[in-house]
Amino acid sequence: MSHSVWRFGSQLRRGAGGLRPVGRVPAHVEHRPDLPPGEVVHLPGRGEVFVRRHSGPGHGVPVVLLHGVTWSADINFHGVFDALSRHHPVVALDQRGRGRGLPITGEFGLSDMADDVIALLDELGIDEAVLCGCSLGSLVALHAALGHRDRVAGLVLCGAALCYRRLLRDRLALAAVRPAAAMAKFGFGKSLAARYFGANRTEERFRTLWPWLRAELARTPPSGVTSVMRAVADHDLRSRAHELRDLVAVVVLTTHDTICNPALQEEMAAALDAQVVRLDRDHDVPLADPDAYRDAVVGTLSRLTRADARA
Repeated sequence: MSHSVWRFGSQLRRGAGGLRPVGRVPAHVEHRPDLPPGEVVHLPGRGEVFVRRHSGPGHGVPVVLLHGVTWSADINFHGVFDALSRHHPVVALDQRGRGRGLPITGEFGLSDMADDVIALLDELGIDEAVLCGCSLGSLVALHAALGHRDRVAGLVLCGAALCYRRLLRDRLALAAVRPAAAMAKFGFGKSLAARYFGANRTEERFRTLWPWLRAELARTPPSGVTSVMRAVADHDLRSRAHELRDLVAVVVLTTHDTICNPALQEEMAAALDAQVVRLDRDHDVPLADPDAYRDAVVGTLSRLTRADARA
């Protein structure tokens, strides 16, 4: 079976799963993953952002974790925090319009979201960090590296591309963002993320965490997602990727990805002259297989920091 046929079948199965009920947002959550302490940090001129951080072993380059478009930092990285903090100081923030991130006010682009990250580093007194992004978080990491090269020690990118206007499917999806944004103003789409990522999960571990995930997904309003997706529609770094070829970078390539075409991930890795670590999972691997995602991220960061030491 070809990858394109497999991806189409997977999308149909996920869509069918999305028709199943996901239940109301629970008022009380009994089971939560172990997470580092959280705090609200005020960024001058920007607002307040929720941040989790762990001091790590006291040495090593800090790692900033940047989450995907419909998720919060907790959802994206709940399976990574513990293992990663044994080797690095770790910082994770909820990005604009998602989770407990900065509010969205007016028009903005991915470079503005990258500036949010640098403003957080300033406030925390961090001179330089490795940026580890997943999906949208990878795009923010790229823009941060282009705009603030001296603040970025390396990149770990997963499930992302330099541009999303190459494929007809992606162009159609992005074209639907504006009408979706209009519908979101009337409350449409509140449970879409929960249906897409959770309705077809049957594993025992997932069932145990589902009330927490359901509540966490509900933190992000549909308007926050559509606003960010409008910024993604303008994202095109194909002409600038070569500027980052001197930066140590690793691409975790999700080979069964039904959201970000693996061929586009390959192109990004080649343009950046990045190392490639193949992960035979779909785009939602942080939820569907958090252990595999953890091993890939921790192993990739180990590889990246060793390469940086040799440079």
